[in-house]
Parts: sequence; structure tokens; C-alpha cells
Amino acid sequence: MRYILVLVFLLAISGKVLADESVTIFVKESSYSINSSDEELNSTELESKLKQIKFSLVTLGVDYCAGPVMVAEVYVALSNANPSVKDVQLKTSGSHEESKCKNV
Repeated sequence: MRYILVLVFLLAISGKVLADESVTIFVKESSYSINSSDEELNSTELESKLKQIKFSLVTLGVDYCAGPVMVAEVYVALSNANPSVKDVQLKTSGSHEESKCKNV
């Protein structure tokens, strides 16, 4: 029984460590946000926040309305904040059917 408790404790600690290694950046039409934060950031603020976080895996949640410049700025912020990022995954959201994009 003691071994099971120790194993559960070690798994809980390792899960917390792994959680700190990944970050999700949401790329919106004119701003960015990190993980579940409601704070809207520009590219300079995004880079500053990324420098404060330890991570090696990145998921980019790219909105349908986000332009290529917004996506490019994320890659620049990532390379400046943490050049040793191992993996960047792209995920899209939004729909073109009822576009609510302001820049269209």
C-alpha cells in the first residue's frame, strides 16, 4: 500500500512538471493570449510573457480571422523568448461561413 501511495505521489509531481513544459498561444485577429488567460496581448507583451514561462512545447490556436503577419509575429516572439522550443503544433478555429472578421 505504501508503494502505491509513493507511486501516486511521484506521478502527481511529474504531471505538474510536464504541465509547465507546454504552452498554448491563441492567435486572434488583432491580439494574442496565453493558455486560459483572458488578457489580450500585443506581440511585444507576448514575447515578454513568454520569457517568464518555462516551456518546450507550443500549441498555436490560430483563429480563422488571424492574418499571416499575426502568425509570423508569434514565431518571432517564440524564437526570441525560447529558442530551444522542440515542437510547435498548429490548431485552427473559427469558420468562414459566417465571417465576423473585421479586416475583411
